[in-house]
Amino acid sequence: MTHHSPLRARRPASGLEEPGAFQYTILRAFELPKAHREVFLLKEIQGYTLAEIAAILGVSIRTVSARWKRARRDILPRADSNATEQTK
Repeated sequence: MTHHSPLRARRPASGLEEPGAFQYTILRAFELPKAHREVFLLKEIQGYTLAEIAAILGVSIRTVSARWKRARRDILPRADSNATEQTK
């Protein structure tokens, strides 16, 4: 069994500082396909690098990068538009 380091303290991903944005993003993450969700949570919430995630999951950095980009595309723009709608 691979040992993973504990959660790391780091700044939240861009756009997650707004009230409710973090919770919204986590809820949206659980709607993603498993492969994208794993990468998104490891990168954006736990702060692992793409190389570390590739090693943890046993896939290439290129695969991790593609999954992370797709997950962000599916989650973060909606979080931004949701925040915009709430301020109108």
